[in-house]
Formats: sequence, structure tokens, C-alpha cells
Amino acid sequence: MSKADDKIERGSVIPIGQKSAEHVGTPITVDTVTAGTSSRRTRKIALEEFPSNLMDSKSKLIAQDIFDNLSLYRRLPTIELEADRRCYEYFTNHPDVAVSIWRAMEISQVEMSKKSKTIYETDTRDGTKGTVRVLLNTPEHYVVTCHGEFKSPAIKKPIQAIAMMHLKPQFNQSGKVTHQLDMYVSFPSSAVEALARFISPVSNRIADRNFEEISLFVEMMSVAMARQPGWIEQLTTKLDGIKPADSDELLKLTAAIYVDAVKAERTVSQKTVELEEILPPIQTAALPE
Repeated sequence: MSKADDKIERGSVIPIGQKSAEHVGTPITVDTVTAGTSSRRTRKIALEEFPSNLMDSKSKLIAQDIFDNLSLYRRLPTIELEADRRCYEYFTNHPDVAVSIWRAMEISQVEMSKKSKTIYETDTRDGTKGTVRVLLNTPEHYVVTCHGEFKSPAIKKPIQAIAMMHLKPQFNQSGKVTHQLDMYVSFPSSAVEALARFISPVSNRIADRNFEEISLFVEMMSVAMARQPGWIEQLTTKLDGIKPADSDELLKLTAAIYVDAVKAERTVSQKTVELEEILPPIQTAALPE
């Protein structure tokens, strides 16, 4: 890896990588179907495919304002991963739980708190704070905006930006998920916009890498739910900043996915499935030191 690549890797917000994979004892990999792009042709297609018809009037206005003042566009890599659909949709609906898990695993210091059903507040602990708003949440489309502000003693005025992300997952019967994300960014300052355009080759690579790492995280959690439910249970004791009901839902989901995984394995091996053989592994695994 070159020095430049190393800097980009270090710029990742949530460096999943090897450290996280070791927690479940299983190699975690995802496949890049198509590379990221910022081409005008792709942007035109993305705008045509944008699900405005599924949004309420307020969300439509927010999205249209970003389109009218668009500074940067990026379609992140299309990635295929192996994950139980229930696990994937849980973290789509509970991003604050995912962020809390990153902190518990010591792979990120990002904080996210849920303020309402559709509003979250974020703090990356580097001077950047933001508000995330869910504009649309369906099985095929997930659209959110993030209004962020960066403050630093080195700059006179805070740098503001608003980004909108459109996630499009596709699920198949074999347990694979293929997802794609379009990102639209608007800067209120023309000077900041000019700088952002100048450094976009670097920022695009960081965004692409972060999307890959999020994909790795989802696959890792799905594998852990199916094979190491005790590890998930121990992990939930270390979570902070989330509602108890969301933690309980995570445990119930883990149990359901684990039971289904054991039944599927026994069906393939043509062995009889006994309830007593399924339940004991829960609560037996501990978090590695």
C-alpha cells in the first residue's frame, strides 16, 4: 500500500477491517460489483430514479432544495454481501445501535443519539456535529439527509454542508444483499464548494471505502448472529446511548436468526433438530479481551 493509500485508509470514519472480523472468528469479505463514479450520466440516471413520488410533501421540498443547490454527486460502489435480511433491515432502522456497537468494539468514537422516529443527532468527536433526518424508509428505498457543521480553532467560521443519501438494497433468496448508494452534497459557501471539488478525488475514495466498511460490518453482524449469539449478547451489555427496547429487539433478532441457522444446518445434514440443542449456546460466549 502506498503512503497516499495509507492516508486514505486512516481517513475512514469506521475502520472495520481485520480487527472487527477477528471478533467473530470468520473471514468477512464483500464483493464490489461496480466501482464508484461521479459521472454526469450516472447522476442523470440517479435523479430519474429518485423516489420523490413515495415521499410526503415536506420531504420532497427538502430533497428538491438539495438538487437545486447541488455541489457534488457520487454513486458509491455497488456492493454484494451475505447477510440475513432481518439483520440488514434492523441496522437500517437502528443506525444509532450500529454506532453504539462501533464504540463498544473500539473501532470508532462517533456518537449518534435518537431524538425522534426520524431524527438523529451525530458527533464525530473531531469538531463535526450534525442532524440526520430520515426522509423515506421502505424496503427498496432509504433516503436520509445529514446537515453537518465543522468547527475548528484553525478556521474563522464553521463549515456547513448538507448531504442526502439514497440507499437501494436488493435481496435474493440465497441470502445475498446487493446495495447501492447515491450521495448528493450541497455547500452554502461557494468557497467551500470550490475546495470540496478540488479535493473530491480523495474524499470520494474515503466515501467509497466507508461504504465498503459499513457493508463488512453488516455482514459481520449477520454472521455473528447466526454463529456466535453469545458474543452478541455480551456485546449488548457494553452498548450506551440507545433505548433498552432497541437492545432487547437486537437480542430477540439474534435468537431468531441463530435458531433458523441451526435448523437450516440440521436440515442439510438430515439430522433431527431438538430445541435443547439450539438454545444452550446463547449466553455461553464472551467478548474477547
